[in-house]
Amino acid sequence: MIENILKREDHRKYSLPQNELERRWKAVRDRMAERKIDFLVMESQQRYCGSYVRYFIDLPGSNYPITAIFPLEGEIAIVGHGAPPPARPMVPPVWALRGAWERLATEAMPNIYWENAFNAERVVEAMMKKKPKTVGLVGLGIMSAALYENLKKGLQGVNVIDASDLVDEVKMVKSEEELKLLREAAYMHEMSYEVLKKALRPGRLAIEVIREVRLAQMQFGSEEQQVFIQFGPPGHLEYMQMYPGNGFERRTLKDGDVVNALIESNAAGGYWYDLRRFLRIGSAAPNELKEAYDIAKEAKAIIAANLKPGSPTSVALDASDQFLKSKGCPPESRVAGHGQGVDLVERPIIHRKEPAKLEAGMVLSFHPTAITKSAVACIADTYVVTESGAVPMHENLFNDNEIPVVG
Repeated sequence: MIENILKREDHRKYSLPQNELERRWKAVRDRMAERKIDFLVMESQQRYCGSYVRYFIDLPGSNYPITAIFPLEGEIAIVGHGAPPPARPMVPPVWALRGAWERLATEAMPNIYWENAFNAERVVEAMMKKKPKTVGLVGLGIMSAALYENLKKGLQGVNVIDASDLVDEVKMVKSEEELKLLREAAYMHEMSYEVLKKALRPGRLAIEVIREVRLAQMQFGSEEQQVFIQFGPPGHLEYMQMYPGNGFERRTLKDGDVVNALIESNAAGGYWYDLRRFLRIGSAAPNELKEAYDIAKEAKAIIAANLKPGSPTSVALDASDQFLKSKGCPPESRVAGHGQGVDLVERPIIHRKEPAKLEAGMVLSFHPTAITKSAVACIADTYVVTESGAVPMHENLFNDNEIPVVG
């Protein structure tokens, strides 16, 4: 075990402390016991999709699905891609394990239809040894239909339920260790914003700017980077480039362009931040955009002030919508914000149907949009809920109160 710990620290930029994992496991198992759930099953489809798995085992997604089987009692089992027995499983490597976890392998590939049952067969095999009565599935929205359908077939006579809410109750409230990781992601975005401002110059392609931001983030320790740039003359931001994505915008940045930049990446450990800003190349932003920008900033402050423990997120949404309408803007037409952690988007969301009540330690990104008669502006940042409302994850990111002139 000691040798594995040393190898894990040698191999990884950041390894979650064992006591943090055990805190999560205990909190989830307490809830499983209350609801008489014998196993939880969750799946990571690929790198960006499936951080319920990472939350339990501190391993990021890969190019093939990874399935975690979390028992009420005993060791975790993981099904990963590889040759079946008698070959030794390759995923995850032994040094990455946090106990005597069972490693199972399947050669199944998601786009080969006649292999659809392979993964579920290994999962059912692992669970049926203990004759479960109730199995909870976690994250149905990111679980493949193949796994779901074949689990139902293989678990005849077993009560199969959606247990996502059980895990969300634990996952939504961040521990001290998680807050440290989220703060690191904020520091990285502060650095990224400075890189962005220096990189935006007339004559450059947007993809060149994005590459500079991504390189700086990777050197910082980022695992995944999502960067989006929309640009064009004021009122006509019709050009856009993003990463990841295969689209390549050939129109270069020009003097006088307005730039709408969204940087949402994770740092080492897999925790995210959400940053959106407007910038102007060469000269001050037009007054119409400044007006919309100021409205969006005020709406963001109103949301933050109304995100208090014990309240539903709809209270903050109602207050923001009322303010937007008072300024002649329409109310929010999409989700106004969302939780963040090892998922870029997780619960709670700022929506009237969100059932969760806010608690201190929840972390949310919100991005109100101000739509006036002549301009549109949106700002995004990440906050943490405290007893008196939500406060910025990193205050320095809020010092740039005006639309900066770059280039």
